[in-house]
Amino acid sequence: MALNEGITDIKLDKDYLKQYFEFLTESDGARFGAVDLWSFEELPSHQFRVTEFFGGTEKWFEVGQVLYEPLVIEKSSGQVYCFFQGHPARVGQTLGDFNLFLLNYVFGRKYEELVPNVQSEEWYQFLKRIGLA
Repeated sequence: MALNEGITDIKLDKDYLKQYFEFLTESDGARFGAVDLWSFEELPSHQFRVTEFFGGTEKWFEVGQVLYEPLVIEKSSGQVYCFFQGHPARVGQTLGDFNLFLLNYVFGRKYEELVPNVQSEEWYQFLKRIGLA
């Protein structure tokens, strides 16, 4: 696990990023096991992958990755999706808004749905020890 110091001087002009930017005020980027969340400074350099997805940068905004696969927010809804090999992990099924994604998939039992061989993964073992998984 790695947390960075939060930043407070972010100018918010996109509703779909509101929850992510609120997270950045607490931690400007982070790593939780197999989940990496980009810092504010890293965001622009990570948008190239979504250009290949249906709707491209008009529809998607990359905020991190899970096992090197893009973690994106759909701009029209603010919902989080993970793409594996260029396709949504769960077609038509969101991982929730950013706050629900954090609660359920980063700090909760659903982490095991994102990560193969999770039983041997250190972050998952930590979640189990503290009673969150």
